[in-house]
Amino acid sequence: MKANILVCGKIGAGKTSLIQAVTKFGAVPEENIGIGREGMTQLTVYETDAADFIDADGLDPGLAMADYERAVAEEKAADPGAEPSDTVIDAIWYCIDGSADGIDNADIAFIHTFSEKVLIVITKADAMTKEQTEKLLPGLREHFSADGITIVSARKQTGLKKLLDRTLHILETSLNKSGADFPEFQKTWNRYYEKKILLWKERAGAEADELINWAAGRAAAIAIVPLPLADVVPLVANEAYMIKKMAAIYGYTTGESVVTMLGGVAGGSIVGKALASFLPGLKIPIAAGVTYGVGKAAKAYFESDMKLDVSKLKDTFEKAKSEAANFDWKGNKEDDGGI
Repeated sequence: MKANILVCGKIGAGKTSLIQAVTKFGAVPEENIGIGREGMTQLTVYETDAADFIDADGLDPGLAMADYERAVAEEKAADPGAEPSDTVIDAIWYCIDGSADGIDNADIAFIHTFSEKVLIVITKADAMTKEQTEKLLPGLREHFSADGITIVSARKQTGLKKLLDRTLHILETSLNKSGADFPEFQKTWNRYYEKKILLWKERAGAEADELINWAAGRAAAIAIVPLPLADVVPLVANEAYMIKKMAAIYGYTTGESVVTMLGGVAGGSIVGKALASFLPGLKIPIAAGVTYGVGKAAKAYFESDMKLDVSKLKDTFEKAKSEAANFDWKGNKEDDGGI
């Protein structure tokens, strides 16, 4: 048997692009991208060996789950091999365009109604500005657990592994309730995604390294300020921004407690910034080195599924900071980007 994953959300939320990103080449034709219509006027089923992804045009928040179930059943009725269990929706990806205006009451009501099966997927992470990030994520965390929210970019293929990990957790509950053989399903799922996950890890690592170099270069530029302590606040802000962007690369939405923990790395970060302010000749390498070290520690933390302990984080920080002492950070500054 296969699981059915309903992918829904408002028009333009990137649903079809997301399905294309998590399926093998050719499963979603390129011409299907960007042709969504308002309201649930049509369901398109993309069949794969791992699961069937059901793409819902637009969204009518007034529809009940039974309406979706019925529509899925009608869509799949032409399949002579369809079993009654094939019409069950096992998981829902509710897509929210991260580069748009955020969420409204209809979004919140729908997600709460089907909370047992819903994962909130913030799409187009690569196009999110700092302002959009600071507006959307805290608002979502007021209503929903961070474990139910995943940030992804279909274009850069980041956050997708975390989305699949969380989806598999929901599918385990759903399939067990239906009496399906979950271990056998999981084997098929893992075989389908084995190569894609390796590719996603490689891309996430490259994206994270690029972010770290950008933030460290920006720290070097900030450290040019000649007044003692004048650069500490912008350096801390730069570091926090880097950590939040790093989290998004791996699919996470971070709260301030995680940012503070990683930014501190057992106290080394703040001490380094304060020290830099009083050592004019060493300000730039210290500021850049500390930021680089924190970035490498944050990367290791999110790669470990946020399980790396403080002692290992500090070791990673110290090793990376030492490596950064050999780099030339002068003039290495870039403009602010998206998330």
